[in-house]
Amino acid sequence: MPIYEYECKDCGKEFEKIMSFSAKDIDSPECPGCQSRQTQRLISRVSSHSQGSSGGYSGSSCGSSGGFS
Repeated sequence: MPIYEYECKDCGKEFEKIMSFSAKDIDSPECPGCQSRQTQRLISRVSSHSQGSSGGYSGSSCGSSGGFS
């Protein structure tokens, strides 16, 4: 199941919630700070990949470490 990021419209707290794909559109999760249901799903931040001196991407296929340790 995916992890979704939410923000409470009442207290401003940001939190994460594991929800099924079908449940994410049905119910707004309760804020862990103030228990409000006035929550809004956030768009996740995406990390960027900077190019090295070779000018190309040097990662490998899915399932391998891709150069990260």
